[in-house]
Order: sequence, then structure tokens, then C-alpha cells
Amino acid sequence: MPGTLSPDDALDRDRLLDVAVSAFYAAQVEHAHLIQHLAVTHDLNPVDLRAPKFLGAVDEDRTPKELGAYLEMGTGAVTALLDRLAKRGLLDRVRNPNDRRSVQIELSVDGFAIVGVLRSAYRRVLEQSLQMEHVDTFIQFTEGMSEAFRKVSTEH
Repeated sequence: MPGTLSPDDALDRDRLLDVAVSAFYAAQVEHAHLIQHLAVTHDLNPVDLRAPKFLGAVDEDRTPKELGAYLEMGTGAVTALLDRLAKRGLLDRVRNPNDRRSVQIELSVDGFAIVGVLRSAYRRVLEQSLQMEHVDTFIQFTEGMSEAFRKVSTEH
């Protein structure tokens, strides 16, 4: 019957997925080390670096609530984080033009510089590890993986 796996095929699939998980896990460990290194280099802790990384992912201002949801932090912790990053000159709180009662967060020039350093490191990693003929496949894969991460992270 088409589309069904024999027991041997299922075992091979499980083994391949185990190898893939191991390879991905190893890459994640090295990524965590890169993030730690960049954080220390910029006198930040890795959690604090996650905020500019999140804010620099899209070209629009975010609210403290959106940042808190992403970081899974409460209001008080987000306020303390924003205070630290604002004091360092990495971001600004600006009034929401659509709702004067709320603020939006925007990266400062220095905040964008840190995001630039991170993106530059990612670019160097890709240049060293990705063959140009596979870039389209990689983009498709990472977009699918991003969506899968969003889904899995919201499962209960």
C-alpha cells in the first residue's frame, strides 16, 4: 500500500530522525556558545541579548507585553530588563501613536549595532557551512522549522 512504512522502513526513519536530532542538538549547543560569547563581549547576559534579537527580527516596534510573551517573563521582569537595556542605550521606549496610554520599544542605534553583530556572525556561519546551490532549500527548511517551533512551543 503506497504511503505505508514497513517495520524496517519505520526503524530506518526513527534512526535517521535520531541522528538528525543529535546533529541539531549539537548545532544548538554551539549556537548557545556563540550567543554566550556575543553577550559577554557586549557586557550583557544571554537573556538580555534575547531582547534586542527579538526586537531586531522584524522592522516594527514592539510592546513590552509582546516582548514579555516571547521571553515568557512577567511584567516586573520585563520592566527590569527594559530598564537595564535602556540604561545601556540599546533601546528606547516611545509613546504608541495609536494609544497614548501604552509604549512601544524600539532599538537604538547601539541596539541595532548589536543585532548587526549577531546577524554578521550568522552570515559567517552560513558562508562556512552552506553551499550556495542549497540556499533556497535551507531557507524553505528554516521557515518550516520556525513554524514548527511556534506550534510546538504553544502545545500544552
